[in-house]
Amino acid sequence: MKNIIFVLSIIFIITVGTCTAGDQSICLPGSEITYFSNGQVKSCTLKESYSANGVKCNQNTLINQYETGKLRSCISSGFFNYGTITCNPSSEVSFYSTGKLNACELSKTIQIDGKTCEQLEQISLFEDGKLKSCSKPQ
Repeated sequence: MKNIIFVLSIIFIITVGTCTAGDQSICLPGSEITYFSNGQVKSCTLKESYSANGVKCNQNTLINQYETGKLRSCISSGFFNYGTITCNPSSEVSFYSTGKLNACELSKTIQIDGKTCEQLEQISLFEDGKLKSCSKPQ
């Protein structure tokens, strides 16, 4: 019995410091934070770089999340690769709630679904990965 209590105590101590995407500890102190009704963080300005969905989100920029805590969008701090698609650093990358890429700005020209999408164009995908559009930002 003492061993079980000891093990549970260790697990509790280890997990207390763990933060999730829904935790406001990722937010810049004093910045505006919006919440979902369940208390999860919906959006805020990041206090430091934060990685989610394979994207390193830039500190001091806005992050948006789904109610589940999954990343909805952020400004990337580096190139982000999603299959054959490479997204530019310092541009917005957005995802569907399933974690699949929704949109980003291309860092290089690619051929997708028989269409050429040029460098610096915004690419949008359907949730199944098929091309929705690619166009120059307005």
